[in-house]
Amino acid sequence: MERIKKYLKNLFNGNISLAIVFWFWFVFISVLIEYFFNYNNNSVNFVIQSILLLYSISIFFIIFKSANKYEGNKIWSFLAKTIISINLFISTSYFIEVYKFNFLEDYYIEKEIKSLKGNLPIQVDMNSILVDIYKENKNIFYKYSLNNVDLSLAKNQNILKRKIQESICEDYNTTDLLKKDYVLIYEYTNEKEEKVIDIKTTKENCPKSIYDLEILAEILKQQGML
Repeated sequence: MERIKKYLKNLFNGNISLAIVFWFWFVFISVLIEYFFNYNNNSVNFVIQSILLLYSISIFFIIFKSANKYEGNKIWSFLAKTIISINLFISTSYFIEVYKFNFLEDYYIEKEIKSLKGNLPIQVDMNSILVDIYKENKNIFYKYSLNNVDLSLAKNQNILKRKIQESICEDYNTTDLLKKDYVLIYEYTNEKEEKVIDIKTTKENCPKSIYDLEILAEILKQQGML
């Protein structure tokens, strides 16, 4: 135990060889930390990044101390400091990004919307094209262009509304938004770009079984099926 304490004291004081500190304590240990965690879960990912950030800060100071005492070619000392500085910057940036995804709900949703907008327009089926998606506070709007669809009758509008809300209430991604009190509004326009119908869906429009989807999704995830 005393030998370990003495070694760690030398390590943090920069008295260990730069090569050992860089290749073992920085490269090997960092890879080891990432390897033994599962990145498929965002909450776990946040824990990993927290650990990696703390480790990056610690190893940053350790390598700087060791590099300052390095007596060989100064180019290696300079390269070690440069690489560890870049690593700390990347770790900090990625930690901030993961933090936003996990704790800043609007940031995550807006980023998903921005990503989807980059692929628009999207042909959904023979008669509808998703042409725009945007967010205003807790309202998320999906704008569709309809072709060869007669919605002049209230009966047809009710059929479309029922089908849309059923599909929303059966999809895990959309029900997850509804459970967070988001409102999903589907706007439909005709060939002349005239608004035909708005279909607003809240969690009240879905049966209580939408919460069962979350349980099912978690079971499937644990079984490696999601």
